[in-house]
Amino acid sequence: MRKIDWTTSLFLILTPLATLVFAPWYIKVEGWHWSLFFLLALFWALTEVSITAGYHRFMAHRSYDAKWWIKLFYLVVGAAAFQGSALKWGSDHRRHHRFVDTEKDPYNIKNGFWYAHIGWLLLDTEPEYKDKFAPDLENDRLIYLQHKFYGPIAILTGFGLPILAGALVGRPWGGLIFAGFFRIVLAHHCTFFINSLCHTLGRQPYSDSHSARDSFIMAILTFGEGYHNFHHTFANDYRNGIRWYHWDPTKWAIRLSAAFGLAKNLRTTPDNAILVKRLQMDEIHVKEKWSHRWEVALEERITHLKQNVSIAQAKWLHLKEEYQALKKSYSDASHTRLEELRAEMHRARREFKWHWDEWKAYHSQLLIAAPARI
Repeated sequence: MRKIDWTTSLFLILTPLATLVFAPWYIKVEGWHWSLFFLLALFWALTEVSITAGYHRFMAHRSYDAKWWIKLFYLVVGAAAFQGSALKWGSDHRRHHRFVDTEKDPYNIKNGFWYAHIGWLLLDTEPEYKDKFAPDLENDRLIYLQHKFYGPIAILTGFGLPILAGALVGRPWGGLIFAGFFRIVLAHHCTFFINSLCHTLGRQPYSDSHSARDSFIMAILTFGEGYHNFHHTFANDYRNGIRWYHWDPTKWAIRLSAAFGLAKNLRTTPDNAILVKRLQMDEIHVKEKWSHRWEVALEERITHLKQNVSIAQAKWLHLKEEYQALKKSYSDASHTRLEELRAEMHRARREFKWHWDEWKAYHSQLLIAAPARI
């Protein structure tokens, strides 16, 4: 029988209470000022990015490499989130991915929505996992030092810096209440909803072998972490939102870091691997709808369209690779071929898009026209 972790439980109870009591009181006594919103937004953004880009994608998944002082920034500012040390956070998260939806999953959604959201945090770590961490994280000196001195660092950055920032605008108590307590509660529950809501509601475009789901709303609230079905399917990808229009500020921050030489070796999933998973799930969704009226002709049509998409993508990607390789070794003699390849590549891309749109239209048509079960 696991015991209650009273330190964590009291903190998770008292910080929302402090926010609910002191925020209205402060506004009533001191009045509202734009600087309070600015401090709240600034500290929330810094905290969230340190968790998403730092704790999560950099340390837990090793989806890219970064300069040591970028890692130091993530560790110092990330502690202000009061979500535990990077060593504990990363080790728990890796266990979540490895054993997702099983009893070994630390925040197993099958134990209930609120258990996955916050209940697991109220209990002591299971004896078999207590003080046992991912070896590569534990052997990292900076990560281990943050773990060892996590409490003082978290208090200093989570409460001390908001007071100091508030003092600079003449509102030290406002800084503590809004950039401290309020920001901590906001960051907590945005992160917690990934473990609960994103394993309950949303789409599964890449895999149904786990409970993770994509949620655009949660992507907004968590700086891009809401594309959770993609993340669980391709966990080592530094992106969560893979399309240009997907809201993933963490991805953009990592790309910006790479552009300035602060990050490198950004790991991505091959486009063809993503397409294969997407087509497989589309077909599964159709078969679920048409399970009692499945026909050979339907199977053949679906197979034909899937092959068209895959072949068109392979052709486009091959030309793209050939073009990029020739561009790197560019010479005057290769100019004509380079122009030809560019034109071929654009035609192949349009062809792929045409076949992809054809597949999506047919897939949508089948879902809408699925016969009712009797």
